[in-house]
Amino acid sequence: MSNSYRFAALAGLVLSGLAGCGGSTVPAASLSANTAVALAQCGAGSQPETALQGEVPLADRQSGRNLKGYSCNLAMVGQYQGTGASVVSPSTDTCAYMSTSGTLLDPLQIAEPSPGALVVDVSNPAKPVQSANLTGPSMLIGTWESLKVSETRKLLGGVAVGALVGAAFFDVYDISNCAHPVQTNAIGGTSLELPDNVLGHEGNWSPDGMTYWATGTAAGSITAIDVSNPKSPQIVYTGLEGFPANHGVEFSADGNTLYLATCLPGGVQILDISDIQSRKAAPSIRQIGSVTWNSLSCGQHALPVSWGGKPYLIAPDEFDSEGIHIIDISDPTQPKIVKQIQLQIQLLQNAALRTADTVGDGAFGYESHYCTVDTPTNPTALACGYFQSGIRVFNVSNPLQPSEIAYFNPPAQTGKGLSLQHSLHAWIGGLLPPISDLYTSTSGVSVGTGTIDLRYVGGFVADLPALLANVGSGPVSGNLSADWCSSPPRFVGNQLWVTCMDNGFMVLQFTNGAYPVQ
Repeated sequence: MSNSYRFAALAGLVLSGLAGCGGSTVPAASLSANTAVALAQCGAGSQPETALQGEVPLADRQSGRNLKGYSCNLAMVGQYQGTGASVVSPSTDTCAYMSTSGTLLDPLQIAEPSPGALVVDVSNPAKPVQSANLTGPSMLIGTWESLKVSETRKLLGGVAVGALVGAAFFDVYDISNCAHPVQTNAIGGTSLELPDNVLGHEGNWSPDGMTYWATGTAAGSITAIDVSNPKSPQIVYTGLEGFPANHGVEFSADGNTLYLATCLPGGVQILDISDIQSRKAAPSIRQIGSVTWNSLSCGQHALPVSWGGKPYLIAPDEFDSEGIHIIDISDPTQPKIVKQIQLQIQLLQNAALRTADTVGDGAFGYESHYCTVDTPTNPTALACGYFQSGIRVFNVSNPLQPSEIAYFNPPAQTGKGLSLQHSLHAWIGGLLPPISDLYTSTSGVSVGTGTIDLRYVGGFVADLPALLANVGSGPVSGNLSADWCSSPPRFVGNQLWVTCMDNGFMVLQFTNGAYPVQ
């Protein structure tokens, strides 16, 4: 099979599914082959996993054990499930914002009592409650991975995405009163606004909150929006970076360097964006350096941190069971992968188990997505949201020797798809064939740099009639046998505030002295 055909086939999966990527290699010298991160030691009150690290085994999905969830040194102390959530749902101060899969994927949402993004008041962490809903164009259409908070300026923003890639709209909300946001760029007391974006899938705020960057994935589309006046955002730059597909963006503290995750190949580009940050009249973006690890995978974002004064990036990948890469950027012109964090279920030798477990639960298998640290300078703990593996927390005091210290994989919401209309997993996402792990198993059909595991495709086709007939779960839900926890967790004292697509917003408490890291 030619490279061009393989790329075209994969691109078709991307455009018809969720996001796109999958399979090849990382520099062998940087990694310990076939080694998973050290296991957590679970204390009293835990409900440990019953199989491999990160796995919800097929036996548990069939017996109903998955309905109880799995926990290790983390306990849920508060929850607002609502109608579920979409891909990225942030929290700040005493509030959380639950994005929606959007009216383009589920037009019935427009008739709901609370359409759009839901605002959750967490003043009492034991009893989170909905305090408002946001109905700007982007919030109704769906913001995918773009709904982000500027802590500096107390602004919430997101672009209209809908089904994978959208255009035109960018909603801005003043969240000085976080429980009751006020749309700043609405026209004449309505929720309508003027178009002020090109393409959108992902996005983030510059550290000073003066610029919102939107990436459109397709062809590497990237747009910088000036938000110095939140009432009237203006495009100040648009171009192409990260071809053929870009993803999440993070920044240096001064806002002059952008760390751009890429797909096809999975990797990170380090970009000089000082022209845009300083608002030069004819700005350009210059590449400083780049690193890739997998020709067919998809980097999610690249979080800048430092240990002992030495700068690194933490870069999860949402495809091919790549897990998380730690990248040394001491020389930004030559970034170097120094560690790969994988769970046991993500190792290559466990591809057959992944196949058996995840068929029927949607496009994403056991994949990492968004990560957060307890502090960007000398972080001791890294918390990451995973598809199907829940929330995982690692001791990263030594970035070259991480170990897992806690996890929480919430109860599966099997049979509840009809009540979870805002969940991208429950509506459309859970019905798609598994595509995130197509290129890992050596038992598949060789295509040169990877393998297409036909067991995934065959298993999905075999299960499709049952999925469609399972009206109790929702006709477009799949089996919902493990949740998708794709939002970034947030450290709040000795708690984690997290949102998963099916279980909604949750307050998790560390137990057994797992955190703070001693």
